Amino acid sequence: GRAGKNQIRDHKIKQLGALHPNSRKAAQKQGELLHDDKKAMHILTKDLKWKPQLQKFQWFQKAVWMDQKKMYTVEELTALAAEYVTRNDELIADAIHAATIGGGKGKLAPTSSAWQKLKVREAEESDFAAGELVIPDMIYPKVVRAVNDWRTGNVDQMHTIRTGKYGKEGQIPV
Repeated sequence: GRAGKNQIRDHKIKQLGALHPNSRKAAQKQGELLHDDKKAMHILTKDLKWKPQLQKFQWFQKAVWMDQKKMYTVEELTALAAEYVTRNDELIADAIHAATIGGGKGKLAPTSSAWQKLKVREAEESDFAAGELVIPDMIYPKVVRAVNDWRTGNVDQMHTIRTGKYGKEGQIPV
């Protein structure tokens, strides 16, 4: 079989130990090890960086799977965008209600997931009201096909899917 990444790394470290610490070869091996570590770190954090957008695309992918449409009209897509913005409303309302039980003020803890979802909703709501909510541009059949066939969670493939800005000027999704 093929040697694993750790075996290769261990081999490079072993080679480094056999070299004179001030030699050019040692500096080269050291650089290679640093490069490998940076590459591994990049791969780990790449998905984290795009996590909110990945979750958004996953939501729209599920909608496409459920609707089974070839394309959407601007009105349908705007309605779908409003549905997306309000997706966590029930969860947020339940959390606020739970925070009022026992004489609480109904304030959510800033560390809670419900508070974070509320903050995200507020940001998305203002984007929607400005007609600036960025979502897959599914008025085109080609984009609907791309969202449908997207390998869920694949960042690189996600970037090839065309997006558009949607929402209703001055309208707040309910």
